[in-house]
Amino acid sequence: MAKSVAERKAAQRARQALTGGRKVELILDEQEVTMLAQNCTLRRPQREPYGMDEYITMLIRKDNSELQAHLAEQAKRTCGRCGDKLPGDPQGCPLIGEGGCWQTLGWHETKLVSVTCHEKAG
Repeated sequence: MAKSVAERKAAQRARQALTGGRKVELILDEQEVTMLAQNCTLRRPQREPYGMDEYITMLIRKDNSELQAHLAEQAKRTCGRCGDKLPGDPQGCPLIGEGGCWQTLGWHETKLVSVTCHEKAG
């Protein structure tokens, strides 16, 4: 006998739970949805477009890889004030706020920077 919709959904949730899958809800504006759909298509020319979920998960993995490489490069440097290996003490450096302390402004090296349409045009 065929499974009901509820039974199929329950089985899907059970499979996802076994693999550590977790559902995340995103709120995207119309422009972001359009960009996402275009990128899913443009990143696979002459082929079936990426699914939106697939594309977003690949972006997360790509960003993580780039961030880990950046952090490895940072770790080769030290703070000009206290001498700690960057990015410094995760609990915060007691010298934070002083001009020579990397933690005062150095975190800007790792933050995500949003690009607006206006910035792209300029």
